[in-house]
Amino acid sequence: MVERFLNEAVWQCKNDGKKDESVINALNNRNQSAAVRHNEVLKWLRYYAVLQGLNAADREAVPSVIVEFADARAAVVSQLSEVEIIEKFKDLHKRCSSKVHPRQNGEPRSLISLTSKALWCCYPYAIPLFDAYAQRTLWVVSRLMDLDRPPDAQTPYEEYGRFVSVWLSLYRRATIDDGRLNGYRYKVRVFDRILWIIGQPDYGKLGGYAASAR
Repeated sequence: MVERFLNEAVWQCKNDGKKDESVINALNNRNQSAAVRHNEVLKWLRYYAVLQGLNAADREAVPSVIVEFADARAAVVSQLSEVEIIEKFKDLHKRCSSKVHPRQNGEPRSLISLTSKALWCCYPYAIPLFDAYAQRTLWVVSRLMDLDRPPDAQTPYEEYGRFVSVWLSLYRRATIDDGRLNGYRYKVRVFDRILWIIGQPDYGKLGGYAASAR
């Protein structure tokens, strides 16, 4: 699976590399103005279509709490345990949820995709990115490999936890040589892109990674 889609995944990651590096650098650079950092995060979130359904005020508020979360990091690390990933996801998810109005029926928005992607920007060497396409691939491949089924989820934290558990299980089995990345730094991002490519509902016909239903 990895070998079949690796070159395409690396190409796509590098193609989006400037956008990704801009937001990662903005979150790491506390010397930049608050307005510049906010705008870089907002631009990136819009590109990946994770603000859909939010009103204008909510869309403006979410980047600020992401910057606040980034500034509260003790350090940017390259490795996180599964427990640490979920703990950081919970922290950021609560911050984002506090700025977002519920749906018209009163139900809270899940914000799982938004939170995981923002968290990746803060820890780009360690965080699995959640979206429906990647999840679809994970569930199918894990069943074919007869992996243990994670418990059912009742909350966004549990839903992301299920995703991360299976994601890491497959990632640890994958072989992605650094030499095949053509200088691209974020191996977890490449694996995410492989899952995304496979999980597209209209295989090979979508016009770009940002076209995913987030």
